[in-house]
Amino acid sequence: MHHFFYAVHAWMNRNRFLSAALLMMLIMCLGFFASRISFSEDITNLIPASNQSNVTAKVLKQMNFADKISIVITAQNNASSENLSEYATEFLDSIATRCSPYIGKIQGRIDEQDLQQTIDFVYENLPVFLDEHDYNTIQDKIQDDSIAKIIEQDYKSLISPTGIVSKDFILRDPLGISFIVLKKLRQLSVGDDFELQNGFIITKDKRNLLLFITPKLPPNETDRNTRFIEKLHSIQKNLNLKYNGKANMGYLGATPVAVANATQIKADVQNTSLFAAIILILILTFFYRNLSTPFLIFIPSLFGAAFALAVLYFAKGSISAISLGISSILLGETTDYSIYVLTHLRNNKNVKLLYKDISKPLILCGTTTAITFLCLFFVKSEALKDLGIFASLSVFATSVFSLVLIPLLYKTQNKFLVPKANIIDKLGTYPYHKNKFLVTGVLLLLSICLFTYSKVTFNNDLSALNYIPDELKKTEHTLEKLDGISSKSIYLATYGSSYEEVLEKNSMLFKKLKAEKADSVITNFSSIGGLVLSEKEQREKIRQWNSFWDASKKQQLKAKIRFPSFMRCSTNILNQLQLAITQKSARFLSRNLSL
Repeated sequence: MHHFFYAVHAWMNRNRFLSAALLMMLIMCLGFFASRISFSEDITNLIPASNQSNVTAKVLKQMNFADKISIVITAQNNASSENLSEYATEFLDSIATRCSPYIGKIQGRIDEQDLQQTIDFVYENLPVFLDEHDYNTIQDKIQDDSIAKIIEQDYKSLISPTGIVSKDFILRDPLGISFIVLKKLRQLSVGDDFELQNGFIITKDKRNLLLFITPKLPPNETDRNTRFIEKLHSIQKNLNLKYNGKANMGYLGATPVAVANATQIKADVQNTSLFAAIILILILTFFYRNLSTPFLIFIPSLFGAAFALAVLYFAKGSISAISLGISSILLGETTDYSIYVLTHLRNNKNVKLLYKDISKPLILCGTTTAITFLCLFFVKSEALKDLGIFASLSVFATSVFSLVLIPLLYKTQNKFLVPKANIIDKLGTYPYHKNKFLVTGVLLLLSICLFTYSKVTFNNDLSALNYIPDELKKTEHTLEKLDGISSKSIYLATYGSSYEEVLEKNSMLFKKLKAEKADSVITNFSSIGGLVLSEKEQREKIRQWNSFWDASKKQQLKAKIRFPSFMRCSTNILNQLQLAITQKSARFLSRNLSL
């Protein structure tokens, strides 16, 4: 092996210009491909994957409920709900102007058109939403006394100032059967601490207003999302300043957390690498008493890192930025190879003898270390796999580059001998094994560790992997206080091979959750399982509707409304109602009772 390295060294010495050109080409190629690699900043790559977690990840990628950004506008001092509405309106106008390329949808502001569409949907699909209990309620509604009371209430509503709003609802559904279903829509919300005011979702204490933004980009698109979050933060800062003392805004979601993590990861990679490099340079400068030597030592390490990134670019195209940050520890590992070669050159200027002495042990050391890092390839964590591949390639390549480059770049005529022994020399030459107190202390410490190592516990909180800035933590705390909607929530999703299978499973899940709520196992839940049914269940619901409204019951109800047989309402009320609702009510019943 040493013959090969010496032959390479001799050829490069004889062909200096060609060697310099080849090295420059190598630097350019490695640098180009290394710079082309993309960095994954997803913190979840550290979490070990399994078959079940892969299925969960696949399901979550097809859903966007976790991607929403929650906006919380909180009243300050004695501010009113009107201040919250003003703030929210101005905020919506601002993001519509400045952030529209990044926003898919905004929820939290309810327009009259949305309410009308909801009512229309319920009205046109009424039988599908009813159950046995609802039919008992309808049976009570169509009794003579109940009809008289309902029509009297309809009349009072029509002649009141609210009649302008309620007229269409009454004429469409005089008995209010649709409202039985509308109440069921509360299944889609968790808790009773929210209400609508000025078209916005506000807590009942009038202190908090909620909005929800669905970004167009997934959270892992941190480069583009960074610009979005910067604009969102700028809008927040300006509005908080404008409404200072009245209201302020906070936001929380997967996107801002991902951006915060990506920013922190980049800063950590830069800081750890820079810190390690500076410390090593200072130590090496102190030891060699020369400024150029430490930089010479780093050259093989940089070549090795560039080589590893270039190979990964062709093999994968990306690498976890987290693993790259962890890899900063390799700087101390890989510089050892250069120091090992330099030490031999300093003490013995014969290059041929150098290769004979250290080629085999240095390559063997690099190979065994690389194999050790490659063991990480068998773990389930994607980030640790990237770390293992990068570290193994980098370590082995650095050992080779150290043997090739250091003897070539190091000028043997320069004397790097230290004038006199310094503290590092003394630490290196001290006979630690002969110090009885030191040996006794180490043995005593080892004995103590044998009894205390089992007391070390591991942090099982995966959320600790995330870096969350104080501002986001404050918003998270605010959300938790509203109704426990943040940390106490568990998201459940059903999946299957077909749409029908998913709906059937979801209906079973809904019934299970409903039973657990009745038994106080869970506090509350939100689900579409009671509203969005499979085709089989919908057919059964329609059959049940047609069975309830037989021909006899239809005719009796129509007759009661057209020609009331009860006299609880005054004659004046009945006469006025006759013109107002008879024909349209009959059309409603004729349409729905014939389903």
